[in-house]
Amino acid sequence: MKFNLKIDKLIKSNSELSEAEKERGLKQLMRLGTIIDVIYGLMIFRLFLLMPRPEVDNFGAAELVEVLKTSYLNYLAMTVGIVLIIIYWQQSNLIFGNLERTDSKHATISILQVFSLMLYLYFVRLDLEFDGAVIALKMESIALALAGFLSVLSWHYAIKNKFVTDSITVREKNQTYLKLLPEPIVSALTFPFAVLGPDIWTLAWLLLIPVSMTTKYLQRRIISSSN
Repeated sequence: MKFNLKIDKLIKSNSELSEAEKERGLKQLMRLGTIIDVIYGLMIFRLFLLMPRPEVDNFGAAELVEVLKTSYLNYLAMTVGIVLIIIYWQQSNLIFGNLERTDSKHATISILQVFSLMLYLYFVRLDLEFDGAVIALKMESIALALAGFLSVLSWHYAIKNKFVTDSITVREKNQTYLKLLPEPIVSALTFPFAVLGPDIWTLAWLLLIPVSMTTKYLQRRIISSSN
């Protein structure tokens, strides 16, 4: 009984919040969104820095063709990285687009999610430096899975604490859960493929296709069942 009372106090309804609390939550949400957008932009820029550069890798025009041939892993890592970063950025927009405010706990979860993506970029760099080391590939999978599940936790926390807009329906809330799940699920599934090398590990990301199709099918089921 006491535990339930504590939970009820922690989760306030919109009507119980003062105007000052709502205003602070909105300002915090705007600041958090700006910080996260800047970090995503920096991460995409950082991915481009993984490409071979003449001033860093000490090659001239004569060696350019050979460098492009031998650096396919760099291009592969950059392509996969950019696709995944963009997907997570779109998910961030999906979540934040339905929020009216935030608090320090929700902001912390969101920052940890972005930090996990930054860790992913760090392990991508180690992956390239050490020619697809198994431990680097495994840590990439772990970092991306962590980022994805933190995104799900962020959405769950926002719903439980009534940070979402009143205009969103229960069906849309459930659909958002499904939209957030494919990437962390596939990240976890790619983990065992790391022992087979970077090429097989990268190909394992194609599992995103059937997993995404499955979640979209479930979304359609939710829509049809609510009609």
